[in-house]
Amino acid sequence: MEGYHQSVLVREVLELLRAEEARLVYDVTAGDGGHMEAFLQVMPSAGRVSGIDRDPQALQRLRQRLASYADRIQVVRGNFRDLQTLLAQSDQGHVDAILADLGISTLQITVPEKGFMFSADGPLAMQMDPQSGLSAETVVNEFDEGQLGEIFRTLGEERAWRRIARAVVRARSRGRIIRTGQLADIIRAAVPGPHTIKSCARVFQSLRIFVNDELRNLELFLPQALSALRPGGRLGVISFHSLEDRIVKEFIRNEADPCTCPPKLPFCVCGAVARLRPVGRLVVPSAAEVAANPSARSARLRVAEKIV
Repeated sequence: MEGYHQSVLVREVLELLRAEEARLVYDVTAGDGGHMEAFLQVMPSAGRVSGIDRDPQALQRLRQRLASYADRIQVVRGNFRDLQTLLAQSDQGHVDAILADLGISTLQITVPEKGFMFSADGPLAMQMDPQSGLSAETVVNEFDEGQLGEIFRTLGEERAWRRIARAVVRARSRGRIIRTGQLADIIRAAVPGPHTIKSCARVFQSLRIFVNDELRNLELFLPQALSALRPGGRLGVISFHSLEDRIVKEFIRNEADPCTCPPKLPFCVCGAVARLRPVGRLVVPSAAEVAANPSARSARLRVAEKIV
């Protein structure tokens, strides 16, 4: 099947997560299975990979793509925020590598019916799990102006958040906003000129993050991933905007230096023990990868190794 999502930083992920030595890997945002396939190609023949994703359509495509590896993969539908529940009981504390790629897949951003696109008209949905209750339509039509503005400001980092929130409330007073095209037109009218496209992207991003509770999911996932790893196992997270990257960076830093003693004390008395160590520095795509896959340009990879 053609048209699979092109995974980013594949070479770097395989190297930093030591794929050639790994016998058990969890890809907790499996998507189309690009990273899973790459792992399977270089892992020992007895190695296996478990893939987790919320989107049943993505999991169906993944199974088709990895049919030749059927005896070495496990496919689980679920949200990575529930990793501890989704883990096979025997895998807890024994996983060699865990990868979370926080980007949205090509399937989501090229199929208008999924409601993620501002460049093509579709239902105002934006749910990564189509069975989840909250949709972007509900948020846009039922949240008050202050709530909408706060979403656009904090999750989209949109400068014209007040103006756009006001325009949305004014527009919905004339009729319910149910299509992505309607919302995009409202944003374009509120922010005309050269910044229109960026404002559309930021507002749509903010709604997607809110509807899918993406930042809270990440905060809940990280400590569970640490528990799931064996000592010496590695965690890799690929983020695509500063809000995600900040959460990952602070988690690794706090687990690598958990001491809570006052700075003036000559030695640690709190007894906190480091559980992670950073592996290398922040990794970004090469110029060649960005040229071949422009959607990789904002990808950021952080890797850490479990100590105890």
